[in-house]
Amino acid sequence: MKWRGSRARQLSTGEFRKAFTVDGQGTQLAQKDDGRCVFLGPQGCEVHADRPLVCRLYPLGRHLRTDGLEFFTRHEGHPLSEGEFIDRGTVDGFLDAQGAKPFMAAQDRYFEWLCWAHDQLGPAAVSSDATSTEPTDGTDLLDMDGMIARHCAATGKAEPADLDDRLQLHLQLLHDLVANQGDQHATEKSQDRQSEAAP
Repeated sequence: MKWRGSRARQLSTGEFRKAFTVDGQGTQLAQKDDGRCVFLGPQGCEVHADRPLVCRLYPLGRHLRTDGLEFFTRHEGHPLSEGEFIDRGTVDGFLDAQGAKPFMAAQDRYFEWLCWAHDQLGPAAVSSDATSTEPTDGTDLLDMDGMIARHCAATGKAEPADLDDRLQLHLQLLHDLVANQGDQHATEKSQDRQSEAAP
């Protein structure tokens, strides 16, 4: 949950993503010039308590399919990684020890939204060429704080302080955005059909 890291640094989710991820895309943490993680300091991880899911899962990779199937793979540990890599225990026990499950639950909710958005808008709207997270209205979909701030300013409601409440509101705003775009797309298609039918 990137917003925990942004809160710890008193940055918005958008500011955090731009400052600490590769090309500001939010998909991979940035690295220092020597290849180390941007958060790796002399004493180790500087954000350990607020580390993202990918760090909590390491050296595992989690895969979730659209049909709900979940599976894990194990990656070779990086040569500079500290700690002991063992074959004892269970994946479930490892996830519990790393505090990963709440992060996975949040990730799953966003994945469900993404699958739903794909179904609503169709493959053309979610094409492999679409690298931008900004729809035509300039909304940055990954910037939870920005979306919530704009929504609350427009509605006069107070911004929720609790992170789970913010996640819920962000997902609701994302659902509303897709629903509105779907309605607009349907209206445009209907108008196109009427134009074609006109003599």
